[in-house]
Amino acid sequence: MDSYWEEVKDIFKTKLAASAYQLWIDPLTASRGDSGELILECPNPFFLHWVQNNYLADIEREYEALSGSAIQVKMRLGKTPRRPDPGTDKRHPSLSDFRKPPASDRLLNADFTFDRFVVGASNRLAFQASRALANDETLYSKTLFLSSPPGLGKSHLSQAVGNYIQSNRKSHRVLYLTAEDFANEMVAALRRGDMAQFKEKFRRRCDALLLEGVHFLSGKEKIQTELCYTLDFLADQSKRLVFTSPYLPRDIPMLNQELVSRLSGGVITPIAPPDFSTRVMILNRKSQDRDARVPQEVVEHLAAYITQDVRQMVSALDNMLHKAATLKVPVSRELAEEVLQDFQVAAKKLSTEDIQHLTGKVYQVSREDLLGKSRKKKVVKARNLAIYLCRQYLQKNLKELGRAFRRTHSTILHSLECVERDLKVSQAFAAELEYLEKKLQTSPQWRRCSRPEPHAASGE
Repeated sequence: MDSYWEEVKDIFKTKLAASAYQLWIDPLTASRGDSGELILECPNPFFLHWVQNNYLADIEREYEALSGSAIQVKMRLGKTPRRPDPGTDKRHPSLSDFRKPPASDRLLNADFTFDRFVVGASNRLAFQASRALANDETLYSKTLFLSSPPGLGKSHLSQAVGNYIQSNRKSHRVLYLTAEDFANEMVAALRRGDMAQFKEKFRRRCDALLLEGVHFLSGKEKIQTELCYTLDFLADQSKRLVFTSPYLPRDIPMLNQELVSRLSGGVITPIAPPDFSTRVMILNRKSQDRDARVPQEVVEHLAAYITQDVRQMVSALDNMLHKAATLKVPVSRELAEEVLQDFQVAAKKLSTEDIQHLTGKVYQVSREDLLGKSRKKKVVKARNLAIYLCRQYLQKNLKELGRAFRRTHSTILHSLECVERDLKVSQAFAAELEYLEKKLQTSPQWRRCSRPEPHAASGE
């Protein structure tokens, strides 16, 4: 066994869903070739093809990061393992371990109900459409597509639909899962040669399908086709369908038109960032849930500063309450300001060009290279981070980012996914991003908030 391989597997275990890791990474065995290359053995040709197309580049990158040098990775078919005797302790799973599909049906969060959702102008349509679908009050379509940036409540509403159905129609089966789960389960069924069981589950044993993160299916043509067939069957049976994504169907790159048509065939409800009054209501509700007494001026102060992400706003509230309890001091505006400083909340006067310039300067990459076709490691990292910062700080959509960086929608989406993935597995990468953020906040274009009037800060 190669000395670094177990470490690479541990990294993938943190990056992938458990079903995906068990299906594609754990069965691989590693050895060294005569020329020093890393050889990964796969159990069958389909397995080899899938890993080669979906994971090989990541494996090479992680191995290089651990070993400190580039290495060639080759894949080949392994010898068919001898079937173990009954009762034998198998230290590594074989193909027979995957007779059952991975457990992809996710448990619904019991707190995500309609009663606990704070309704405001920015999300009222999405709330009403979700509740109507859950209560079977829709007139024309039973398909709902919820779209918003992270942290604005689309997952809450999606699961609220499922919780409502399970509470009021106990005989109905709700399938709640991510698009990645759906893809992994379908691939597992293909490997087993058991697509009939897969189709039975998603077509005949499903009364409501809640599918999160459909943008994950970008570029996965066979899975998109199968999903289209499934959606057609469910729609013909008047089953309820809910989809979520940060992107509208037409903006998801490499999605075939048949699937775009089906995702767009019902009610599409974008959710915008909450206005000031809604943010105040959310913070008051969360304070009540925590049995905490927070002065109204403190609530309004938090609501004035954090405007784009409800999760971040609630996290700031929790940090403030924790800090007050730990230091044994009252909740006050001054304490709120300390927490906001920790969250590095500021008014942003930045442009895309500012971020491109700063990122290029830090990584010593010219703007021409940043926007050009260079695939050098340093250039790609700088480009991906610049795209990510523009998305996070300037709220640019895929089309705007593509125009600013001279890239296609799919390339922009891939860059964002690469940064989010690397942040989960690399402390050094996270530190580089933090350094860039601090440099941005000390740039002349970045203006610290003083004490804005609440309605002015919310843009009302």
